[in-house]
Amino acid sequence: MILEVTKQLAEFAVNIRYESIPAAVRDQAKVAIADSIGTVFTGLKEESVTLLHQLAASEFRDGHSTVLGSTARLTDAGAAFANAASAHALDYDSLSLPVGFVATAVLFPLLAVAEEEGNVSGRELLSAFTAGYEVEVAIARGLGVHHWSKGWHSTSTLAHFGAAVGVARLLKLDVERMRDAIGLAASESSGLRNMMGNMVKVFHMAKAARNGVFAARLAQRGFTAHLSSIEAEWGYCNSFNGVGNYDLETMLKGLGAQYDLVEPGLVVKVYPCCGLIHSALDGLFDLMSEHDFTADKVSRVQLRVHELVPRTLCFNRPRTTYEARFSAHFCIATALQEGALNLSHFSEGRLHDGRLQRLMERVEMVVHPELHGDATFLQNEFTEIRIELLGGKAFERRIYRVNNRGSGGRPIELEERKQKFLECTQGHVERVRSERAFKLLTELETVSDVREIVASLR
Repeated sequence: MILEVTKQLAEFAVNIRYESIPAAVRDQAKVAIADSIGTVFTGLKEESVTLLHQLAASEFRDGHSTVLGSTARLTDAGAAFANAASAHALDYDSLSLPVGFVATAVLFPLLAVAEEEGNVSGRELLSAFTAGYEVEVAIARGLGVHHWSKGWHSTSTLAHFGAAVGVARLLKLDVERMRDAIGLAASESSGLRNMMGNMVKVFHMAKAARNGVFAARLAQRGFTAHLSSIEAEWGYCNSFNGVGNYDLETMLKGLGAQYDLVEPGLVVKVYPCCGLIHSALDGLFDLMSEHDFTADKVSRVQLRVHELVPRTLCFNRPRTTYEARFSAHFCIATALQEGALNLSHFSEGRLHDGRLQRLMERVEMVVHPELHGDATFLQNEFTEIRIELLGGKAFERRIYRVNNRGSGGRPIELEERKQKFLECTQGHVERVRSERAFKLLTELETVSDVREIVASLR
């Protein structure tokens, strides 16, 4: 007998209540929401975002939902599309270990619909956000790493579920309509991994947010779909992963009792680049602090990584600042040279810096002999970094992904999260207003209408 996964996920999402969500989960949801809202402002000047915003302004005008960082008001689908693109443009938004990027695709459809509907409280937003986030991750756990290694960009394919479920919960749809929304999301879903490092990756996030609104709005109007779209013979799992390459029981295990937001936990990015390089950066900075060496003393840096990593960090000599975010060579060389890696380090001038180019030639990435196959990726993955100095000294460090800075294993504190928020909004929002917005977000359960938060950043 095939498990009724779609039905049980729908029931979980419909029945979730603010009071039933553990306090630790609500706290992490607030962290994720604040982080995504901050990162919106970092992507506003990217060419990909400009083009997507122009399209949204022409196709989704005459609405009530805010495009953050601008004066535009669009329909809820248009604002979700535009804001999700901005937040994801620099790869600086938060992660879930089983999926990748979840919060951004869930949040911005919710904010846009909340503005359109009006009088949505912070508690309602938190409940809908948690529902969308946890359902998306539940599906991801059952699909496993095979979904990613097969070539699907899970940030895109799975984000449709999170966005649709979140909005459907906010609209208070019943279980059958929620199942319709999930079915619509399943049919809208797509995204290829070979788009990493170019504009389409940003579009993946934007269209998932937009399509999530469409799915929930259509279901709200009575538009029907197959009610078992995930587990059916010709459903999502068989079509995307292939027969036998998924586990339906894993999708439902712990649902409503265990929450991904807490375990394995949210990852707040501390470096504005692909998450696959973060373990190496943590190891590098730890070694630099312990052994007090500088770039001019280094003869070679070797990274030993999972076999799936080089296919994504594939730009050994990046040509654009966006490619640089998917270049282990650029990120490690810059971190060595500057002793840090932040937003200001991804500039056109740095791409042509001769000293940095020579330093990049000393960076080598190889596959670790223990890191082959799906079982050793993501939650069981590590990176080993070896630093060789002129004169013969060498230092090594192994960093597991679950212990990256910003993760549950090595969390960053409230003040560090606030500084990231202020750094992201600097130049776009007056500091006093940014500080007020961040305070509201940390106290989201007390906000009577989330439009107050959006207004403070407009």
